[in-house]
Amino acid sequence: MRMRIFFAWCVLLLSTNVPTSSAGEISPAITKHFDFASQKYGVPKELLLAIAKTESNLNAWAINIQGKGYQLKNKAEALALAQKAFDSGKSFDIGLMQINVWWLKKYNIDLSTALEPQNNVILGAFVLKHEIMRHGLNWKAVASYHTPLSRFPARGRRYAAIVIRKLKTMGRGE
Repeated sequence: MRMRIFFAWCVLLLSTNVPTSSAGEISPAITKHFDFASQKYGVPKELLLAIAKTESNLNAWAINIQGKGYQLKNKAEALALAQKAFDSGKSFDIGLMQINVWWLKKYNIDLSTALEPQNNVILGAFVLKHEIMRHGLNWKAVASYHTPLSRFPARGRRYAAIVIRKLKTMGRGE
């Protein structure tokens, strides 16, 4: 029953419009990246934006190393920190969509390429599409973008709820 309610909320929220820019949050340049990635992988742009807002607060240079977040000022700083984490074998997430290093290793994508905002959003759309293909367009797909549900189902549900709240506020233009 909860999944049906969640899915109904997703459908309702995904039918709303996301502002293309507001108070400097979503610039037209960033919006183009989400438009392209959404079309390329057939995933809802609004959901991609809500995930990016949840993951990085739309900071292209955000890095999270083993649970500790860093909001860096430019690509050079982000790349240096990511490289240090990579060299020390730590788990970390990078960019707008907070792509985990696991994906980068799996597809042999270098850090600099993955940090480019357009590439990062495309990678995020690819990961989300992968999870939607596994679970359908529902809370499990959203949760799995962030958390392995087989290991941490409660954390996944909490994450999905946060993304849904972002969708709600974005749909109202806040």
